[in-house]
Amino acid sequence: MKKIILGCVFGSFLVGCAQGPIQLPQNVRTIPMNGFPNQTQIDTVDESFKPNKEVTFDNIKLCAAQVFQNNSVSLNDTAGSFFGSYTGNYYEKNNSQTINSANLFKYIDEKNKIVIVTGNTKTKAQQAGLITDIVQYDVKLEDKSNEIKFTFQNILRAQQNTGALQNSGFSSIGTWSGARAPGVIESLNTLASKYKNCINE
Repeated sequence: MKKIILGCVFGSFLVGCAQGPIQLPQNVRTIPMNGFPNQTQIDTVDESFKPNKEVTFDNIKLCAAQVFQNNSVSLNDTAGSFFGSYTGNYYEKNNSQTINSANLFKYIDEKNKIVIVTGNTKTKAQQAGLITDIVQYDVKLEDKSNEIKFTFQNILRAQQNTGALQNSGFSSIGTWSGARAPGVIESLNTLASKYKNCINE
């Protein structure tokens, strides 16, 4: 029998548990969170950079296809599980919802050299190894002469397995202590590094 008790660490909207703000990197832009006027959420992460060589728009698209992925993901919980009142046995109900993969390329403007891709990734295990988040994002890439404008936007995350609590799916990412924003930022930074390495190869 395996039970995960998540308490206050579940979900980015349980702000009553730990509300202290955290220090964020300068490239992370935040906005006020709907319904929580004293809290903020991640809006965009700016990873713009200057390549170390001449890059074509085809290079920009090719590296996007090689680095970013939009896989099907499963979100799970055991909500509805119970202990039998007479037997004392634990009856586990495993619930799963699948978010199917979609087209990686969301928008391509050949004339203005703009491409938007949509993808997802996983964070490393957090909260003593009990929690892994699925991060969903869009990446906007623009060829600006000697610079590539590179912005993560529409960033959401969902806890992969919420244990006994119902899995409510994707939501905005709060920036207070306990909301697990650092894990999300780290996963996006990893993708950004891979993309920059691809462009500069």
